[in-house]
Amino acid sequence: MIMDQAVRAESIVWPLNGVAVMSASYAQEDERFDRIYSKSKQQQWNVDDYDWTYELDADNPLKLPDQTLLIYGSSLWDRLSDERRSEARRHFQSWTLSQILHGEQGALMCAAKLAQGETSNSARMCAAVQVFDEARHVEAYSRLVNDKMRLCYPLSSSLASLLEDTVTSPDLDITNLGMQILVEGIALSIFHSLVVYSQDSFVKKLVTQIQRDEARHFAVGQITLTDLYTNELTSHELMIREEFLCEGISVLYEHLCADDIWEPLGHNRKECAGLVRESLIAATLRRNLFRRLVPAVKSMGLLRGRVVQVLESLRLLDYADWPMRDIEQQMSAP
Repeated sequence: MIMDQAVRAESIVWPLNGVAVMSASYAQEDERFDRIYSKSKQQQWNVDDYDWTYELDADNPLKLPDQTLLIYGSSLWDRLSDERRSEARRHFQSWTLSQILHGEQGALMCAAKLAQGETSNSARMCAAVQVFDEARHVEAYSRLVNDKMRLCYPLSSSLASLLEDTVTSPDLDITNLGMQILVEGIALSIFHSLVVYSQDSFVKKLVTQIQRDEARHFAVGQITLTDLYTNELTSHELMIREEFLCEGISVLYEHLCADDIWEPLGHNRKECAGLVRESLIAATLRRNLFRRLVPAVKSMGLLRGRVVQVLESLRLLDYADWPMRDIEQQMSAP
């Protein structure tokens, strides 16, 4: 079983690059961060407050419509029996939540790095509270994946590559860009879809709580990087960030094909991977998950050069003009 494989998998060790800044000032110097920090203190919650004796549906754990599956409407889906469709739902949903779980652990490491390296006391306080937020998310998704779904997929190779580059970068802003914008941006869209489409009240309530936390993190990342990228970096430094962004977007777009599930389901990996990449339904599902990320890229001043080319090639560029509500919502009263 996949769960057994995950248990036997060896831990990954990445060398950390970065500095620890001991600030001489304890002043709160940025009202934007201070407002988000204040809101984060008021919105703390406890995973134990949920009824973990609750059992998920065996045939459709997250109670999602079949239209959310990458193979829905394909010849493969049409051939599957009811039993095999139930199995496919369980694996697709478990793979998705497993990758989110791994991403939350990566976010925990990144938040800790940001907390020790930020020079702004206001930004540091936001990073510090995020460490606890991410620990809570790891706990919640671990219990959901391992205890309730009982099927945990290992970290995908593509997501592992992006997380390694993000965690180990000596540049604090690239750690911020990789986690707060790239990974959190996609995760927020997944959470939104789960809240909107799931018919399971337990799942909806739990993910809604996590989504609220992640929206704060995403807003902090946008504020920090917009200030830096529009005012402080040289053209050469910005080009390095653009290249990182292009690679990250391409990696995430491929990652969302969920290639790892085919062999455990008894299907040919190569054939099914091709089927997903040729499917208009799958392309639409993957494309929709970038609806928060692309406007954020534009707001940070990185919608230029090769970034535009990559987004255009993936048919994501039209999201650039979507409204940016995340920061506005975080600036409002809790």
